[in-house]
Amino acid sequence: MKKRLVMLLAGLLTVLSMGFGLAQFSDVPAGHWAKEAVEALAAKGLVVGFPDGTFRGNETLTRYQAALIIYRLLQQIEAEMKQQGESPTMEAMSAEDLEALKNAVQELAAELAALGVRVSALEDSAATKEDIARLEALIEELKAQPAPEPGMDEAALQDLADRVEAASIAADTALAQAQQLAEQLEALAQDLEGVKGDVAGLQTQVEANAQAIQALNELAVLLNQDVLALQDRVTALEKALSEQQAPELPDLEQFASKEDVAAVQEFAAALRSDLVGLSEKVSALEGKTATLEGKLADLSKVQYSISGSLSATYGTVVTQGGTAFDIDRLFPGNVFSSGVYGATGSNVQNPDSTRGNISYGGASLTFGLKNTAPSAQGVAVSEASATVTADAFTSSFAVPTIRFNNATVKGTVDGQAFSVTYHRNTSLFKFNDYLFANDQDQGDPQIGRANPRQGLVATFSGTKFPLAPEVTLVAGVAGTTASDPNPALSGQYFGIRSNFKPLKDVNLALNYADSLGQNRSAVGADGGLNLGPLSLKGLWVSSQPLTSPVSGFFDNTLSDWAYYVQGEVNLGPVKLSANYHAVDPDYADGQAGMSENEDTNWYGGFKSSAPYGSDTRGLGVEASAAFGPVSVKGYAESEGNYALVAGTVYDALGAAVTLGNFRGFSLTGFYNAAYTGGSNYFDLATQVDAIAPGGLFVYVNENFKYSSSFGVRVSHDGKAQDALVPSLNLTAQYANFYVSGYTDIQAYATLAQPFKLAFINLKPGFRYHTFLQGSTTAPTGDYTTLKGGVEVSTDPIAFGLSLDGAASYRQTQYQGNGSGVTSATTAYEFYWRAGVKLQDFLVPKLNFSVAYANYEGDLLAGAGLPTVGSGNQAFNFARDRVYRSPDPIAAPWLAMPSSQSGRVAGFYGEIKYYDLTVAYGEFAIGTLTSFTDYGRGFSISYSVKF
Repeated sequence: MKKRLVMLLAGLLTVLSMGFGLAQFSDVPAGHWAKEAVEALAAKGLVVGFPDGTFRGNETLTRYQAALIIYRLLQQIEAEMKQQGESPTMEAMSAEDLEALKNAVQELAAELAALGVRVSALEDSAATKEDIARLEALIEELKAQPAPEPGMDEAALQDLADRVEAASIAADTALAQAQQLAEQLEALAQDLEGVKGDVAGLQTQVEANAQAIQALNELAVLLNQDVLALQDRVTALEKALSEQQAPELPDLEQFASKEDVAAVQEFAAALRSDLVGLSEKVSALEGKTATLEGKLADLSKVQYSISGSLSATYGTVVTQGGTAFDIDRLFPGNVFSSGVYGATGSNVQNPDSTRGNISYGGASLTFGLKNTAPSAQGVAVSEASATVTADAFTSSFAVPTIRFNNATVKGTVDGQAFSVTYHRNTSLFKFNDYLFANDQDQGDPQIGRANPRQGLVATFSGTKFPLAPEVTLVAGVAGTTASDPNPALSGQYFGIRSNFKPLKDVNLALNYADSLGQNRSAVGADGGLNLGPLSLKGLWVSSQPLTSPVSGFFDNTLSDWAYYVQGEVNLGPVKLSANYHAVDPDYADGQAGMSENEDTNWYGGFKSSAPYGSDTRGLGVEASAAFGPVSVKGYAESEGNYALVAGTVYDALGAAVTLGNFRGFSLTGFYNAAYTGGSNYFDLATQVDAIAPGGLFVYVNENFKYSSSFGVRVSHDGKAQDALVPSLNLTAQYANFYVSGYTDIQAYATLAQPFKLAFINLKPGFRYHTFLQGSTTAPTGDYTTLKGGVEVSTDPIAFGLSLDGAASYRQTQYQGNGSGVTSATTAYEFYWRAGVKLQDFLVPKLNFSVAYANYEGDLLAGAGLPTVGSGNQAFNFARDRVYRSPDPIAAPWLAMPSSQSGRVAGFYGEIKYYDLTVAYGEFAIGTLTSFTDYGRGFSISYSVKF
C-alpha cells in the first residue's frame, strides 16, 4: 500500500506539471490493435496514464480528460511554432484531423471554461494546514487502534487521492483561465475612455464576464459539496476504526510514512496558496467589473448627438427684356420658384423670372445632449441643443459670418418642468389672441422676415407652488425691414405671463408686455372654466403708451381695450354657443397688442389668429342639434364698429337642415338673411344680398353665410364607407339671392383617388356654373362657366420610364346684359403640361425629368400680360378660375372679365441624384400670337444632412 500511495502522489505531480515522457502501460497487451496509437500519444506526452502504470483503455474517457489531452496538444503545437517557426505536429495532421480538432475544441469550450471557474469557493471549503495537521494527528491515533477490516482504509485513501488529483487539475486549469480573464478586464479598464465610443460593445463584454463569474460561483458550490462528501468519508472511517476490537494496531507505515504525510501536507499547502491567489484575483475582477458597470450606467444616462447640414447652390434666373413673370404655374415645384411670402397665399402670385443670381452656400451644425434619467431633486437638465449657422457664400463677395443661431435647454426644478429657448431672428411666442401673438410669422424662405425678433423665451411649470402657476417670460429685440418699416413689434421688448389653476377645471392667466420701439405697454387677463356641460372662456387686454400712468389701463377712454366672453353648452346632440366681443381700432395691424400675427400691411391677414377683427363690437349665438340622420344648425350675429356708431351695425341670421348619410349622399337646405346700416344690435335695418362681399361674405362660405339667400345642395362623399360610387365626390347646388333675385347654380365633381386604367392613373374633374341676374341688373349680367381638367401619370413602363401630364381648361361666356358687361364676351384659360420621367436611370437613385408646359388666357381680370396668377385653382373644381380671375370668390355678381391677355410657355429639365440637383429651363412670355420676352434659368445645388 505504501508503494501504491507513493506512486499515486508521483502521478499526481506528473499531471500537475504536465510533463512529457515515454510511457509503457502494463495493461496494453502486445499485438493490441490500438497499441501503436497509444504509445505514439504517450511519446508525445499527450497521455501519461495512471499512477499505477496502467492505461485503462476499457474505461470511459471523461470530458475533463479529453480537454486535458487537447490542451497538451495545443501547447505542444504552440511550443513548436515558437521554437521553429513551424509545427511538424500540425503539418503531419490531415485536413480532416484539423477539422476534427477544431470541432473538439469548440465542443469542449464550455467544459474548459468551467474548469477555470470551479474554485471561487475553495477559500472557504478547501483543506487548510489545520486540516492536514488534524489528519496527521488522526493517523497517529490510528496506530493505537485495532486493525481495520481489509480494504476499507485502502479504498478511503484511494478515494482521497483521486479527489485531490481532480481538485489539482481543476485548480491548475482555473489559474490559467482566470489569468486570461484578468488580462482581458485589465485591458478594458485601461481603455475606459474608449467606452464612450462603443458602450454597447463594452456592455456585452461586461455581461459575458459577469456570466463567467456566475458560472465560477456555481461550479465552486459543486466542488464544496465534493469536499464535504470527502469529510463525511473520513468521519465514517474514524467511526469504523473506533468500533474495532483487535488488541493490536498493525504498523501503518505500510500505508504511509511520516515523510509521505509531509509530502501531502506540502502539496496541500502549495495548492492552498494557489487557491488563495486565485480567489484574490477573482475578487479583484469582480470589483473591476462592478466599477465598469457603474461607469457604463452613468454614461448611458447621457446621450450626445451632433447633426447638421451643408448646402450650396449656383445659379441664375434672368429674362432678356426684364419682364417679371411667374414660372410656378408652368412647372409646380421648380427650383426657380420664389415661394409664398408676404400678403400672398399661393406661389403663382409672385414672379420668379427676374430673381437674378440665386447662388448661395450655407452650413449648420447642431449639438445635442439628452439625459434619460435626470435627478428628481434640484435643477436637472434633461435635454439641450445649440445650432450654429454660417453663410459660406452669397451672390456677392463677403467674408463668411458664423452665427450662433438658436439654443434650447429643457429640464426640471425639483421635478417641475422648465425650458429656455433662444433664437437669433425667429423668436416665437404668444400670450393670448390679442397680446404678444407672435408665433405665426416664422419667416419667408426667399426674402426673409418683415419682423425679425432676437430673444429668449423661458417657461416654468410650478406644479408644487400654490395655484400651480405656469410662467412664461420673453425678452429680446425686434427689428424692422424696408418691406415693413412699421411692424407690430420693434425695439426692445419684454413680457411675462403667469397662468394659475386654482381648481382643476379653472384657469386664470395674468399678462404684462411692453415694447420700447412701439412705445407700448399692455396688461391683460384671460382664462376659462368648465362646469359639466358648460364651458366659459374670456379675455381682456388693455394697451397704452409706456409713459401713461398705471391707472390708465383700467379706463377704456384712456387705453385701448380688446375683450371677449365666449360660452358653450354641450348637451349631447344639442350644442349652443354664444359670444360678446369688443376690439379697439388701434389693434389693427397688430399695433396695440404688439402682435405680428395681425400684421395686415405685410401679411395681409393671412397669419391672423384673432377671432374678431379690429374696430368691432358685437355679439353672436350659434346652435346645432343632431337627431339620427337629421342635423340642424343656426346662427345669429350682430356687430358694429367699436364705438357702435349709428349705421355701422350689420345683422346676419341663418339656418340649415341636413338629411344624410345614405350611400354617401346628403341633402341640405339653407336660408340666410343679411342686413346693414343698423344703429343697435339686431335692428334689421336694410336687407342686402351680402355683407361686405370679399370680406365677411365670400363664395366659399358654408351655406352662403352672411348673405340673403336660400338654396338646396345635394352631395356625394366618395370617401364614405358605403358610398354609392366609391371615390366620386359630387356636389350640385341651387341658390337664390332673393334681395336682387340673382340665381346661382353650380355642379362639380372630382375623384378622391386617381382612377387606374391598366398602367395609367387618371384624376379627372368637371365644373358647371351659371349665374342669372333677376329683377336687378347685375354688373356681370348672365354668364356660364365650364371647366374641366385631368391629371395623368403612368406606372413605370420600361427601364424606369413613366409619363406625366396635366390639363385644365375653363371658359366663361357672358351674355352682355349686365350693367358692367354690356356685350357678349368670352374669357378663357388653358393650361397643359406633358413630361417624361426616368426613375433609377442608369444607376439607382438617379432620376431625370423633362417637361414642356403652356398657359394662356384671354379677357382675364387685370390688364397687360398674365405675368402672375391670382390663385392656384387649376384642379379645384369648386372654383371657376384656373389661375386668374374672373372668379365668383367675392360674389358671383362681381366676377367681371377685363382685358388681360397673353401666353407663358417653356420647358424644364431636372436631374436628381440623392441630394444633388441640376436644373435648367427656358421660358417665354408674350401675347397670344407672339412672344415678347424670354427667360432662362440654371441651377446646380447640393445639400447633405448628417
